[in-house]
Order: sequence, then structure tokens, then C-alpha cells
Amino acid sequence: MTIRQRRVALPTLLLLTVLKCPIVASEEPAATREFEIKNDRAFLGGHQVDLWGLRCGNALHSPAITERHGRNLDNMAAHGINLIGLYVQGSNAGWPDSDAAANGFTRDGKLRPEFAARLEYLVREADRRGMVVMVGLFTPRKDQEFYDENSIRLAIEAAAGFLRDRNLKNIFVDIMHEYSHPERIDHAIFREPGGTAKKAKLTAWFKAVAPDIEVGICPDVNSGSADSYPGMDVRIIQKEMLIPETGFVVNVETKRQDVYQNDGVFNQTNLHYVFADCRRFREAPNAAMLFHAAFVQGITNYSGSAPHAEMGGHGTGAKDRGVRFYYEWVRDNVGRWEYPKHILVRPGR
Repeated sequence: MTIRQRRVALPTLLLLTVLKCPIVASEEPAATREFEIKNDRAFLGGHQVDLWGLRCGNALHSPAITERHGRNLDNMAAHGINLIGLYVQGSNAGWPDSDAAANGFTRDGKLRPEFAARLEYLVREADRRGMVVMVGLFTPRKDQEFYDENSIRLAIEAAAGFLRDRNLKNIFVDIMHEYSHPERIDHAIFREPGGTAKKAKLTAWFKAVAPDIEVGICPDVNSGSADSYPGMDVRIIQKEMLIPETGFVVNVETKRQDVYQNDGVFNQTNLHYVFADCRRFREAPNAAMLFHAAFVQGITNYSGSAPHAEMGGHGTGAKDRGVRFYYEWVRDNVGRWEYPKHILVRPGR
């Protein structure tokens, strides 16, 4: 090997070593536990499970950020969190640049190998702890970076093929987040009118490649676009949308209560809203939520250290930034996660 070859190979080897991904894909990668929906309930590895989640929209942004998320999965599970949500096309990056998130697809619909490696690492690390991962594909921040509708189809097929071929089963997919967003959606297939047929078309492209992976599409909360359509498996909602009584429902983006310009700081009104949301989903046996905070999702933010895979402080001020209160609410009201169930320990016992 020449000196130049060593210089090229070493960073790649280090990245794949850190992310525990094989340099050469094995012919028969081990299958993770399989996520399924039966009778409007979530199952993982054949066991019915309750899901409590955290929205980590930009978890694939860089090797360091991905590793931080992987290293915090044990702490999440210890507090009862057994579901994380991330996007191949990065989500709102917050302050100072809301569009700073990275895009895991090329303009012509290829899945970038470095993003695929990070994705597989996090999915397999989650599986080691009996956790589920919501894999989002497209976001209104990045859809305009595709050349055309054919590139979108190729991207769907690439993602579906990767998940299928790598035997990553402890997942479900949000194909397009905030479908028909009134300001930021560019491609017509991601907008009303005709959303029902368009969503069915997007889903059919995915299912033609990976028929066993559960999928849905999240409408923008203010768009009037429906969360239910032919061919979907998961009813995906966001923010203040009501929980439907039928179907398995996931709110993949609860209404954020901190701001990117002062992330991880919450007042009593904010906390009251968060805890009320938690109770709302605890009382709905067919529903799960991904808690959303600027502290967790944003990139840089005012704190200068986001996105935070770690829970941080209690959110009482600039020197106590964090979402520890959510972790502790889940632990104290639902229980720590030990697959396949939560174990609730009452105080004094």
C-alpha cells in the first residue's frame, strides 16, 4: 500500500471502527428484532411493547453526533425511552441556520454510504437494547435538493433496499415528514392537492422493495392533509394533532416547548404542557410519542453544543440546560426499559 493509499484508507477505517460497521458488508447480515403492528398495537420480536420516544432528527449529521447518540442509548433505556426518531434528510437545524442539517441522499437519489453506515450503527445499537428506531427519509428542509420525481423514487428504493438487505427490522419509516408544508415543500408529489393518491404512490414504491417494513407519512399539522391513506401501516401525526382512536399512531414531533435561540430552557408553563402531553399518550394504548426539543434536535443553537444526545440538566436556566425532566417522568411513571417491558419501581420499594 502506498503512502497516499494509507492516507485515504485510515480515515475510512477509523470511521467504520468507531461506528462498529463492517468494512465489507457481510453476505448475510444478522437480522435485528422485527417491529410489527398487530391489532393497532406495537410488537417487537414477537412481544407487545409500549413505546416512549425521543425525536433525534439530526442524529446522522456527523460521525461524532451519531456516536454520541449510540453512547446514550443505555441511559435512555434506563429511563424508559425505547424509541428514537431520526431522518436521512436532516430536520430543522434551529439557530443560527435552520437549513444547516446534512442530506443523506444525492440529488439523483443515491443513499450516501457514510450515512448508511451511521444509520446501520444506530439501528443495531438500538436493537442490542431492545429498542425501535423511526427512520425518516425526506423533510421539507431538503426535498428541493432532488432533481425530479424520478430521483425521489430512486431514493425511496435505495433506502428500502438498504434496510432490507442489511436485515434492519426494528424500525418503521416516515417517508415524508410534514407532507404538504405550506412554505417549504417544492416537489409536487409531496404536496396537496391529490395527497391521498400521491402518498399511496410513494408508499407503493417503498413496499415494492421492502414489503415487510411498516411505513407512514406525516402530514403538516396545518395543511389539512390526512394522516391516513391506502397502503399505510403507521398513522403518523405531529404537534397538537389529536390521537386517532384507530390504527397504531405515532406523534413523531410533539410540540416543541423550548426555542433554538435558548435551547434546553423551560418555564413552568412549558413543563405543564410537556407533562400533559405525556399523560395524553400514556392514556392512549394505541399511540406513542417522540418528545421534541430544540436541545435535542438543533445544530449548534445558543448553547453551542447541540444536538444533545444526552439528557443534560433540568432545564431551569442557562446553567442547567437539558431535558432531564422528560427522562425522569418516563422513568417514574412508565418505568425503566428492560426488553420486552417497562419495569416501574415505586418510591420506597
